[in-house]
Amino acid sequence: MASVRMNFLCVDAGTTRFKAAVVSESGHILAKSEYYYPSGLSPYHEYSVGEFERALKYTLERLGKEVGKASIAACGITGHGPTLIPVGRDGKPLTTGIGYLDGRVKKYIRKLAEKKTDRITSTMYIPIALFFKEELSEIYEHTDKFLQPFDYLAFLLTGVPSASSSSSGIKPWDRQTLQQAGLDARKFPPVHYMGSQIGSVTEGASHTFGFTAGIPVYAVGADFAAALVGTNTMSKGRSCERSGSSGGINLSWDTLIKDKRLLSYEHFIPGLWNVAGITTTWGKALDWINRVLGIEGYSFPEKEETGGDVIFFPYLKGERTPLWNPDVKGTFFGLTTEHTREDILFSVYLGIALSLRDCIEIIEEQGCSFSHPIITTGWGSREDRFIQLKSDVTGKPFAKAQTEDAEFLGIAIVLAVSTGLWKDLTSAGRSIIREEKTFYPDKEKFRHYTEIFNTYRNLQRKLYTSL
Repeated sequence: MASVRMNFLCVDAGTTRFKAAVVSESGHILAKSEYYYPSGLSPYHEYSVGEFERALKYTLERLGKEVGKASIAACGITGHGPTLIPVGRDGKPLTTGIGYLDGRVKKYIRKLAEKKTDRITSTMYIPIALFFKEELSEIYEHTDKFLQPFDYLAFLLTGVPSASSSSSGIKPWDRQTLQQAGLDARKFPPVHYMGSQIGSVTEGASHTFGFTAGIPVYAVGADFAAALVGTNTMSKGRSCERSGSSGGINLSWDTLIKDKRLLSYEHFIPGLWNVAGITTTWGKALDWINRVLGIEGYSFPEKEETGGDVIFFPYLKGERTPLWNPDVKGTFFGLTTEHTREDILFSVYLGIALSLRDCIEIIEEQGCSFSHPIITTGWGSREDRFIQLKSDVTGKPFAKAQTEDAEFLGIAIVLAVSTGLWKDLTSAGRSIIREEKTFYPDKEKFRHYTEIFNTYRNLQRKLYTSL
């Protein structure tokens, strides 16, 4: 490794929370800043004009006060997807950014599904672009480039429009899919893959955001990919369970899996495939129940942890794995007048754990195996009792990542490789990443939750498979 110590600027534009950090080359978070987007009860999933720019300015100003700006060697940006921001020729957003939870996009998901379009194309960016074309046609016509949130941030810093992706297997678009959907391919920038340089911080961006001009900005891809790097999910049998506004589990495997309930595509590590069971509203479900019950933050309920007489399906904005249906709704099953506030709160945590087991079992049905404890990151790794619940429900050991912000660590590792500190991601990951604590399933509780899971699966078939 080089003798000069480097620090990296790592930015993550999440669905609900925007965060930025300065991370050392050894993987230590030296400073961190957060910004929460304004929230409401609108059925739409929108980000107001200038929201991401305000968030970037807010977080970078605070980081600049804590860490010397001259110490930053490179910048990497990740974020949630899919969301699209229409940008005009003057480089400014033409209207609000539209996100993947927006109910107005559902009919375009259905139309693409009817055409047997592949799952990545039909459920991510293309339906949002079609919404702009069909229902906001004037905005569509005046759009110079559609950008993902993290690419819009890179554009603000470098002036270069791009489409970041972790691998060719999950790129946001290509010319063929755009043409098949009837979209103007000129409005969609070229793809930059993980580790490639997009550009450098311009003088104008340096003045606006307070960081040194000339800092190279590298592509990372979506936040889940950054988390895979940051949890060392980069060899066969290793996996990462990540909790954000949505959630899911990713397993690295050596063959393509074709089950339609899952996503499977080329990993950014050559020779591997990412096998994913992804869900829509794990975190949003907890945000919702906490708001309804008047609870602040993620507070695991103080009750007997082997409950389960109330079963909750966390399908509050449709569902991906295993249903892939944007129209399904959430369900509480088994409620009585005797159930308490704590019972309902626990049922939501349990419903998330049962949904996770559903994903894991579908993956294992394909002949895949989890050869290492599942690394948990995101808000779902904050509370040890929730990690233990997931272990007891699934029957799998779970390991707590060294930080709940695995995306930051993943970005820093990508930048360390891109700037020549390490030869590749896997060697950097083995050296930098560590696990804090391992949780093992309780055999008695696993048997108890297996009975509940069987009920969950039976109800799922009866309630949802006919939709």
